[in-house]
Amino acid sequence: MSDLGQFWPHVVGRRRKRGCLLLAVIGLTLFFSAGFVLGRLDIGISLGWIGVALAIAVAGGVLKAGLLPTIGALWLFAFWYFVFPPLIGYLTGNWEMASRYTYPRLLDYGNLSAYAELTGGIEQGVTSGFVYSLSLGTGGYIIGTTISWLSRRLPAN
Repeated sequence: MSDLGQFWPHVVGRRRKRGCLLLAVIGLTLFFSAGFVLGRLDIGISLGWIGVALAIAVAGGVLKAGLLPTIGALWLFAFWYFVFPPLIGYLTGNWEMASRYTYPRLLDYGNLSAYAELTGGIEQGVTSGFVYSLSLGTGGYIIGTTISWLSRRLPAN
């Protein structure tokens, strides 16, 4: 097998593994969406959300789903993370400044309408979501492939 033949599966992954990763991320977002709508889950900046994103990336590496599909799945998760709360606030009419229906942000500023909050969430989801998915996805994928490689190489005692 040529060098490109060994490298290519790490870039695009295997078809079945890509599908499993994407279905898992869609399932997680549906689960978290239900928790948010029912009031059991708040979406904000915390180590828990970073841990979920890192776990998705590591799982992509362990499964050998491919670096690009892992980054894509993480971008989907990050986009949901920024867009879902203001979308629910916009659709229900329960939006107000500094409520649970604003998208997660580090700076203390707010928008004056639900529509502005939603468009800000979409903008953050596209731009910041891509940066987060690229950095966490690459790092987590490397960790996951290392774990997979070590689990095959080390003798089982």
